[in-house]
Amino acid sequence: MNPNTATDPLLVYARQTLSTSGGRMTEQRRLILDALAHSPDHPTAEELYRRVKPKNQGINLSTIYRTLRWLEQEGLVNSYHFEGEPHQDRFDPVVGQAVDHHHFRCRSCSKIIEFDAPQLEAVSQMFIHQHGGQIDSGSIVFYGLCAECAEAEKSSTPPPAETPSNLPHFEKHKIGQTG
Repeated sequence: MNPNTATDPLLVYARQTLSTSGGRMTEQRRLILDALAHSPDHPTAEELYRRVKPKNQGINLSTIYRTLRWLEQEGLVNSYHFEGEPHQDRFDPVVGQAVDHHHFRCRSCSKIIEFDAPQLEAVSQMFIHQHGGQIDSGSIVFYGLCAECAEAEKSSTPPPAETPSNLPHFEKHKIGQTG
């Protein structure tokens, strides 16, 4: 058992939620919660399964999915579907984190980077002012190249030599003018 397990906010809150609803903390749930709470990434259900299976041979993928959906229903995790991953949700614990945080996903190595953007609070307020209503939460996902992949791409592909045939060619047109 991980020494941090007893005080990990996700596990503490899950225990409280289970206790309130009359449920119990099974060994399988504890393993899933521990793996999710200490995951350096946003794992899929299949990735969590591969991480906990060596610790409990009796666990199956359907238990992982049921536990993740219960955690999501209780507001303990969010599921995200990132572009380029058909039919795969990634799970992110929300207990002990800022409620609204955002993500960057590298299109080359698939790294996911979390970041806060307090400036988006102004965008939320502008939306409420213009359209009314109430915003409960929000998240933005940026896609591109992480610093490492951008550097690798830059260094592996030398820029083409500037010749008259590949120099940028711009034409100015006024709106409504053709040709």
